[in-house]
Amino acid sequence: MKIVFSIFFLLLITGCTDKNLETESVDEVIPNPQEVLRDYVKNPKTNDRICKDDIERAQKDLGKYKNIYVSTSCFGCKSLLYEDEILEYSTKQKFKVINYDFSCVIIDGQTQGCYKAFIDLEMEKVHGKNFRQKIEKEAEKLMIENIKNHDKVLSIFDLSENDKPHFIKEDNLIKQGYIPTIKTGLPLKNAKSNSIFLDVSFIIEKNGKVSTLKNENWVTEAVENEKYKSELEIIAKNTILTNYNNWKPGKYKNTIARVKNYFRVDFE
Repeated sequence: MKIVFSIFFLLLITGCTDKNLETESVDEVIPNPQEVLRDYVKNPKTNDRICKDDIERAQKDLGKYKNIYVSTSCFGCKSLLYEDEILEYSTKQKFKVINYDFSCVIIDGQTQGCYKAFIDLEMEKVHGKNFRQKIEKEAEKLMIENIKNHDKVLSIFDLSENDKPHFIKEDNLIKQGYIPTIKTGLPLKNAKSNSIFLDVSFIIEKNGKVSTLKNENWVTEAVENEKYKSELEIIAKNTILTNYNNWKPGKYKNTIARVKNYFRVDFE
C-alpha cells in the first residue's frame, strides 16, 4: 500500500506566490495472515480456547505420527485438483494426511487454523520451509501422469475457461449448461407451467466424444409424471449422444484430459 504524504510549501519569490508539491512514498508492508498465525501459535492468548485446543490436538497427533501433511476444507472453499494425488504421494513418503475443517461460524476472540499452523512449523524443522510446496508439486506431476496414462477424470468446474471442453457449435445456452427444451410428445402434467427436468452428467473423452451419461437429478412437481421418468431419461441421453457429441476436449496444463460435464435437460 502506498501512502503519499503531501507537504505544501508557500514560497514568496519576487512578489509572486508559488506552490511546490513535495511527495514522499512510503511502502507499508502488510503481514501475511499465515505468517501472523504461525507466530501466534507460539504464544496464543489464554482465553483463545479454539486455538489452544487445536495446538493440544496437534501435539497429540505429532506424538502418534512422525510426519504430517495437513489438508484443509471448508464450505465453499476451492480444493486442490490433485487432492487424491497428495494422499497417494504423501503415503509413499510416509506422511500422514490429516484434514482440518474450517468452521463457517466465526467466534470473536477465537482463532481457527492453529492446528495446521502448529503442525507446519514442526514439519518445517525437519523437512524445510517449503515442504508443503514440494509435496504439492510432486502431487500435481502425479496427477498429470494419471491424466495421461490412467484416464483420470477432471470436473469442468475445476478448469479455467480456456482449458474447459467446448462444444463445436457452442452457444450461450450450452455454455451455461443447458440444451433447448425437448418436446417429447408425451402427455406430461403441467409441463409448460412447472419445470420438468433432468440433470445429466457425462464425460467428454480425449477424442471429444461423449460417454458415461448418468442421471444425477430428476425434478417434477406433478406426481403423475413419475411414470415417465425412465422414458425421459432415455430421451435425454439419446439427445445428448445424437446432437451434442462433438467437443473440443478439455485440458490441464496442455495435457488433454477426460472431463466431466453436466447438462440440465428440460421437457415439455
